Amino acid sequence: MQTIENVTTPKPDDIIIDVRHPDEAEQRPLVCPNNQIITVPFFNLGKCSGELDKQQSYLLYCDKGIMSRLHADTLSNQGFHKIGVFTPATKVR
Repeated sequence: MQTIENVTTPKPDDIIIDVRHPDEAEQRPLVCPNNQIITVPFFNLGKCSGELDKQQSYLLYCDKGIMSRLHADTLSNQGFHKIGVFTPATKVR
Protein backbone atom coordinates (compact mmCIF):
# COMPACT_ATOMS: atom_id res chain seq x y z
CA MET A 1 0.00 0.00 0.00
CA GLN A 2 1.24 3.45 -0.96
CA THR A 3 1.85 6.08 1.72
CA ILE A 4 -0.53 9.03 1.39
CA GLU A 5 1.28 12.21 2.37
CA ASN A 6 -0.11 15.43 3.80
CA VAL A 7 0.72 18.43 1.62
CA THR A 8 0.57 22.00 2.95
CA THR A 9 1.88 23.71 -0.19
CA PRO A 10 0.60 22.23 -3.44
CA LYS A 11 2.69 22.21 -6.60
CA PRO A 12 1.24 24.23 -9.50
CA ASP A 13 0.25 21.08 -11.42
CA ASP A 14 -1.63 19.52 -8.47
CA ILE A 15 -5.40 19.47 -8.85
CA ILE A 16 -7.22 19.86 -5.56
CA ILE A 17 -10.39 17.85 -5.11
CA ASP A 18 -12.67 19.43 -2.50
CA VAL A 19 -14.68 16.49 -1.11
CA ARG A 20 -16.74 18.52 1.37
CA HIS A 21 -20.54 18.64 1.22
CA PRO A 22 -21.66 21.22 -1.40
CA ASP A 23 -23.21 23.48 1.25
CA GLU A 24 -19.97 23.51 3.23
CA ALA A 25 -17.87 24.22 0.12
CA GLU A 26 -20.20 27.05 -0.88
CA GLN A 27 -20.19 28.66 2.57
CA ARG A 28 -16.40 28.46 2.95
CA PRO A 29 -14.87 28.23 -0.53
CA LEU A 30 -11.39 26.84 -0.82
CA VAL A 31 -9.07 29.40 -2.41
CA CYS A 32 -5.77 28.30 -3.86
CA PRO A 33 -4.96 30.67 -6.73
CA ASN A 34 -2.16 28.57 -8.25
CA ASN A 35 -4.17 25.37 -8.53
CA GLN A 36 -7.25 24.06 -10.23
CA ILE A 37 -9.89 23.14 -7.66
CA ILE A 38 -12.70 20.77 -8.48
CA THR A 39 -15.57 20.11 -6.14
CA VAL A 40 -16.63 16.49 -5.97
CA PRO A 41 -18.59 15.75 -2.80
CA PHE A 42 -17.38 12.67 -0.94
CA PHE A 43 -20.63 10.87 -1.72
CA ASN A 44 -20.04 11.27 -5.49
CA LEU A 45 -16.31 10.63 -5.69
CA GLY A 46 -16.70 6.89 -6.27
CA LYS A 47 -18.95 7.51 -9.27
CA CYS A 48 -16.65 10.21 -10.70
CA SER A 49 -13.29 8.51 -10.18
CA GLY A 50 -13.51 6.85 -13.61
CA GLU A 51 -13.42 10.31 -15.20
CA LEU A 52 -10.15 11.26 -13.47
CA ASP A 53 -6.74 10.85 -15.12
CA LYS A 54 -4.70 8.31 -13.15
CA GLN A 55 -1.47 10.04 -14.23
CA GLN A 56 -2.55 13.43 -12.81
CA SER A 57 -1.50 14.56 -9.34
CA TYR A 58 -4.50 15.06 -7.02
CA LEU A 59 -4.75 16.42 -3.49
CA LEU A 60 -7.96 15.74 -1.61
CA TYR A 61 -9.34 18.30 0.82
CA CYS A 62 -11.91 18.38 3.60
CA ASP A 63 -12.02 20.41 6.80
CA LYS A 64 -10.87 17.76 9.26
CA GLY A 65 -8.91 15.55 6.88
CA ILE A 66 -10.86 12.40 7.68
CA MET A 67 -12.94 12.12 4.50
CA SER A 68 -10.04 13.29 2.33
CA ARG A 69 -7.73 10.65 3.85
CA LEU A 70 -10.36 7.92 3.41
CA HIS A 71 -10.98 8.79 -0.23
CA ALA A 72 -7.27 9.26 -0.96
CA ASP A 73 -6.74 5.67 0.22
CA THR A 74 -9.62 4.51 -1.97
CA LEU A 75 -8.23 6.26 -5.06
CA SER A 76 -4.78 4.85 -4.31
CA ASN A 77 -6.26 1.34 -4.22
CA GLN A 78 -7.89 2.05 -7.60
CA GLY A 79 -4.51 2.70 -9.21
CA PHE A 80 -4.02 6.42 -8.69
CA HIS A 81 -0.36 6.93 -7.73
CA LYS A 82 -0.11 10.70 -7.33
CA ILE A 83 -2.53 11.18 -4.45
CA GLY A 84 -2.16 13.28 -1.32
CA VAL A 85 -4.20 15.05 1.33
CA PHE A 86 -4.21 18.85 1.21
CA THR A 87 -3.82 20.32 4.69
CA PRO A 88 -3.43 24.08 4.16
CA ALA A 89 -1.21 25.95 6.59
CA THR A 90 -4.02 28.47 7.15
CA LYS A 91 -7.54 27.32 7.94
CA VAL A 92 -10.28 27.87 5.33
CA ARG A 93 -12.78 30.31 6.80
